[in-house]
This record gives sequence, C-alpha cells and structure tokens, in this order.
Amino acid sequence: MKLLRTLRLLPAAFCLLPCLARAADTQGLVIPIKLVSVSSPVLQEVVEAVLVEEGDAVTEGQVLVKLRSEREKLEVAQTEKLVEQHEFIATGFQALLKEKMGSKEQAMKAGTELELAKIQHEAALVRLNEKTVRSPLSGIVVKKYKENGESVDRVEKLVDIVNIDQVYVQFWLDPQLWTSLKNEQEVRVRFPVIGDKDFVGRISFIDPRIDAGSNRFRVKVLLDNKDHVIKAGMRGVADFGKGS
Repeated sequence: MKLLRTLRLLPAAFCLLPCLARAADTQGLVIPIKLVSVSSPVLQEVVEAVLVEEGDAVTEGQVLVKLRSEREKLEVAQTEKLVEQHEFIATGFQALLKEKMGSKEQAMKAGTELELAKIQHEAALVRLNEKTVRSPLSGIVVKKYKENGESVDRVEKLVDIVNIDQVYVQFWLDPQLWTSLKNEQEVRVRFPVIGDKDFVGRISFIDPRIDAGSNRFRVKVLLDNKDHVIKAGMRGVADFGKGS
C-alpha cells in the first residue's frame, strides 16, 4: 500500500524538477549598447529637411537633418573673397620687401590680416557645417521629433538613434554571488519570448556598489546581436548560480 502511494507521488515529484532546476534563475532587462538623442547644435533655427524616418537604418556620419543655412552660405562666400583679397595684398608686400621697396612692418601686417581672414573663413565654415546634422553612430532611428518647417532650439531633440548590434542584459543579483563572478566570465542567457535558445555572452560590468533599497548589485552581460533578434526591453533569464 505504501509502495503504491509512493509510485503515485513520483510523477508529481518529477514535475517539480524543472521548477527546482530554475529556482536560481534571475531575470534581467535588455538595454541597447548605445542610445543617442541627436540634438540641434545651434540656437533658434528652422528645420529645412528631415531626411530620415522612424525605422530607418543609418550609418555614422549620414546626414539626418538640414537646418536653414542661407545666411551661413553667404558668410562663407564673403570670407572666401576676403581671403583671396588679403592673399593678393600679402603677396604684393612680400614681393616689394624682396625688392627692398617695402617695409618689413607692412609685410608683417599684411600677413597678419591674411591669417585673420583665414580664421574668419574657418569660423564661417563651422557655422555652416552646424546646419547639417549628421548621425554620430550607426543604428536605427527609433524616434523623430521634428518635421520640415518646424523651429528648433539648441539642445532640443531632433531624432533618437539606437544601436543593437550588441546589447546588454542588466541583472540585479544577490550579494552572495559577488565573489563568484568576474569580468569576461561567460554567461548563458535565454529569452522566453523568442524560445529557449541560449545566447552566450560575457560579463562586461560588475557594479562595486550594493543598492541599499533592494540589497542587490548590478551586473551587465554583453551579447552579440548582429541579426537584431534580441530587442531592447526584452526580458532575459540567466542562472548565475550554475556558472558557465
């Protein structure tokens, strides 16, 4: 009779095994390796053209937004002509100095004025280039804040770009695990929402602080994600108690 009861309990006991095996699992949150808000570098300007849409893949250096720039183009043209004028004057004074028909002071003054004109031209080019906003990284446009014709102020957001070629999975762990973890340690992470496949990553950061509120410390695991299968905001699961 006892044997019969024992046999009846065995299936229930075996059903508990998966739960026990995952009792040490810790859930973490996926965050992108880079998330950048691209802002306007100039004070109070009008958006001439937004050249990207949400979901577009962009490369580092690609033009995202053009701001109104007619005034800056005229300044560049003006200072370019000033440089040409001062080059002509400086060359003439140098020739006169060689022929002993001019003074050294006049040649030096002309040379200084030429250098100042070149600086003015470079400053005008900087102001013009600021009206073309480029992507600081390769990634995907996930938010667009402005449309053509809208005004924008300095540091006001234009677009958000995210790079998920690699991702972090951030975990909050029990301090008892602290001594068992090290940087570059291999960790296997799975994402239930896309199946039980393991993704192999490595610990890239172990926070030296313990959060007073939760009595946990933060660990970041870096995963390669070239195919963008893992999305920012997903929940990942790993068992740090089992090691790699």
